[in-house]
Amino acid sequence: MQNKTKRIAYISLMGGLPWGGSEAYWSTQASKDLEQGHQVLASVYNWGKDTHLKIKDLQKKGAELDLRERFSHDVSLPKKIKSYVQNRITSLNTNWDTLLNFKPDEVIINQGSNIDLVVHHFDLFEKLKHKKTPFSLICHSHAQYSFLPQENIYPRGQDVFSNAKAIFFVSQRQKQLTERMLCLNLKNAHIFQNPPNLKESSQIAYPKNHTHQMAIVGALVSGKGHDTLFEVLSENQWKSRNWHLNIYGKGYGLTYLQDLSNYFKIEDKVIFHGHVGSATDIWEHNHILLIPSDGEGLPISLVEAAISARTAVVTDVGGNTEIITDNETGFVACAPTPHSFSEALERAWNRKKEWKHMGLELCAKVNQKESL
Repeated sequence: MQNKTKRIAYISLMGGLPWGGSEAYWSTQASKDLEQGHQVLASVYNWGKDTHLKIKDLQKKGAELDLRERFSHDVSLPKKIKSYVQNRITSLNTNWDTLLNFKPDEVIINQGSNIDLVVHHFDLFEKLKHKKTPFSLICHSHAQYSFLPQENIYPRGQDVFSNAKAIFFVSQRQKQLTERMLCLNLKNAHIFQNPPNLKESSQIAYPKNHTHQMAIVGALVSGKGHDTLFEVLSENQWKSRNWHLNIYGKGYGLTYLQDLSNYFKIEDKVIFHGHVGSATDIWEHNHILLIPSDGEGLPISLVEAAISARTAVVTDVGGNTEIITDNETGFVACAPTPHSFSEALERAWNRKKEWKHMGLELCAKVNQKESL
């Protein structure tokens, strides 16, 4: 007996960039649903010529696309007023008409954080609740420190999460932080892993380059810690050391970070590579991953590094310590500050001859965890 064909809608709430690590999981699941014969709607912001190839591929495979209008500061005042009113009066908001006309059997909502739906698209939740349409949430990141939710988050966030069919988190810590924020035990929560962007899920030969190649991988945006890392690497002890920093990723912060590397006088040791097609290309040339972020869910770059047998220096945020054991498979900074990251990076440098072995240990640990 064949499974019943379903109408499944995927909604991405990512508005800052055309693509990011948070988009990999839902787009992969949507592709699998299409292969299984389900009807799929993919609702994303309209990036015009910058629309990512993965979105175009979904359309080629048969998905219906709903390209939503992006917010812009450059629109006329009447349009801004119209948008403001529509976004606050659910009955006037037409943003989700294509979704509702699709008449989905279920909706999967992908969020860059864990509260995008609650804060920015509560009208969507109200429409789904009114229609009694089952929906699930995919959550990727969350504020890590002293976060007291405002009225637009608590208590109405309890209503959103309690009504969700399922909630998917990238780490146990992210789940725990969300429960703390909502004062709510989430019995419908599950932990998932974003698919790694590797040519093969196996160890990559350790580079023979005598200059120690360090990589930071992620969008060039606030919160990723590039500025913190630059400050650390400008300290006196790093001036005579044999190192190179490779930066992978795109984002609005490129020009600023280029200027900041000049400001800290480390520009001759820093290269901005932009986006690369596969993390395999990164780990064929780098010895260690650096993650100085002040907030994460669980960075897929850390999983990719571990699979490739590379160790890392990370901050104690998100699920980083669910992967890294301090001083055994990597190095953990207790806080996302220059002082703390400097201390962790110093410990790593003093044990640089062990990086290869630690990477192999980390790879074995991740593989063992996957097999359980």
